[in-house]
Amino acid sequence: MGLLREEKDIVKRFETTYVLDDGGVVIFRPLKPEEDLEMLYQFYSSLSKEKNYFRFLSYRKVTRWIVEEWTKINYYESMALVALVKNGESSKIVADSRYFLDRKTGAAEIAIVVHNDWQHKGIGTNLLLHTIKVAKEMGVKKIFAYVSPENRKIIRIGKRLGFNTKWYPDIGEYGGELILSE
Repeated sequence: MGLLREEKDIVKRFETTYVLDDGGVVIFRPLKPEEDLEMLYQFYSSLSKEKNYFRFLSYRKVTRWIVEEWTKINYYESMALVALVKNGESSKIVADSRYFLDRKTGAAEIAIVVHNDWQHKGIGTNLLLHTIKVAKEMGVKKIFAYVSPENRKIIRIGKRLGFNTKWYPDIGEYGGELILSE
């Protein structure tokens, strides 16, 4: 089936590159559901248990069916952005960021995960910044996330980027929110 023209325009509009300190290039762009399905499955299937836990706040076995569900985005209420690296003619996903918008409130829950092999290169922070930019341009008023207290790195990054964070003892998680517009 492929992408519709309007969807292709969104993918093109929000595609950008990030240059790593070692000179490598990472492409940030919206997910292309049919084209990226296998790469997304490979990405999630190869995450460590810790990264899987940090992403879902519980360990979740990844199946093709689940990944197919994750590709069902519409670029408005549900947006997914991936970080891709190329190796010759092939590409692979090294990070995934997504948000789910509640149109009634204008608030979107956001989630991000960077593959273990691609940590400490600035990909997560820069993909998060890009996702925030995309969300703002798409009319999202506020983004929020729930984070495991063990994931201290993303809590620090969130605070540095201006997220208001607080501890929710009733659920045992940190919450963070960032106002994008009033």
